[in-house]
Amino acid sequence: MVFFEIDFKPDQLRRNCKVSVDKLKKTDTLVETGYNNDYTVARVPRFFAWKGIIMTNDFYSQFAGNSIKASILSVEILRDALIPKLLGDDSSGILYWAGKDLARQFPVASDDDLVTFFEQTGWGHLVVITTTDDLITYELTGEPVARRSATIKSPDFMLETGFLAEQSALRTNCVSEAKITFQNRMRLRISVTIDHNQPIVNHDPATPIEIVRPQVELDDVQPEEAQ
Repeated sequence: MVFFEIDFKPDQLRRNCKVSVDKLKKTDTLVETGYNNDYTVARVPRFFAWKGIIMTNDFYSQFAGNSIKASILSVEILRDALIPKLLGDDSSGILYWAGKDLARQFPVASDDDLVTFFEQTGWGHLVVITTTDDLITYELTGEPVARRSATIKSPDFMLETGFLAEQSALRTNCVSEAKITFQNRMRLRISVTIDHNQPIVNHDPATPIEIVRPQVELDDVQPEEAQ
């Protein structure tokens, strides 16, 4: 039996509810009670078991502080060649959910930490464009965005979009959703809407990870600065 997890509003059901893929294959949609909209059921292959894993601060610091950088090719093969094949037409929706799940595993304390995290994960350079009480607009640029846009016909950025939505939800304790409002080959804008009419209750705040800051090597310091 293969399982994967679906989000629900914490005060209504358990946050993670295991549901049989075999059972879900018999229907097209479920009502995702946390967000009052239809939740498209993913037709997950039998060999693809997706189970929640809680990542710790140690996991993040081990890899973020590692001087050995991951191969760009290995990351792109997984993200833009393998995953779309596995998920098919449901890829965007599942990646949005996966971004939310990653945000719960790696909560950050501030926008500065969020920018650093995006750089470390190779997602691109994140900038906060505007902030209001119920709307945050981000712009994502940089070499990762330009590279994927140049080599892929329709690059998918729903992982980043879901991640930003859930980071907002964690910090505001209100249901938050995000969408891409502009995209070209060099940049995209992601708007996060915060619904203050849907507070998240009965939910313990997550402890933010301790962001590993890039350290300047002594060799990089000019002679007059080193003295």
